Amino acid sequence: MFSQDQMNRIIAVNESLLAQLDDAEAILVEREKEIGKLKKAVADATELRSKLEGQLNEIESMQNRLGKKEQQVLGAEERELELQQELTEAARLQQQYNDLARQYAYLQTQHTDIESQLAKLTEKNKQLQQVAGHVGELESQLENTGRERDELKTRVATLESQKYLREFNP
Repeated sequence: MFSQDQMNRIIAVNESLLAQLDDAEAILVEREKEIGKLKKAVADATELRSKLEGQLNEIESMQNRLGKKEQQVLGAEERELELQQELTEAARLQQQYNDLARQYAYLQTQHTDIESQLAKLTEKNKQLQQVAGHVGELESQLENTGRERDELKTRVATLESQKYLREFNP
């Protein structure tokens, strides 16, 4: 049978292991929250990228229309009234083009920022995966410690029963 000191040590080790288990579970919950936030950030970045691509397509469409209008202006010199209307239209389209060019520059900046954020998120995700691996190792160690504890309990019970038998069968 174990001495009181040995029993106290076993109890202390068991309590320490329980505290470590609680800490590991708290870390796991935090990491799962961070993974959720990162997934949302990636979804938001994907949505912004999609919007950017749509606006880029719209800019290309406007550029194509502007090019066609400019060709019409050059070809319509014979009729002054039509020329005046097309020049007015071309000026309006030029303004739209300038506005779109400014938007394009702004969107390019946003795109660069989003890519930077995505790179940061990718790095955070990589770090979280490393943390998750570490948590897995801790869980494995905890499981091994639990098995060792169960084996010690079995040994203690066996030793106690042997002592009990020795006391009654001298």
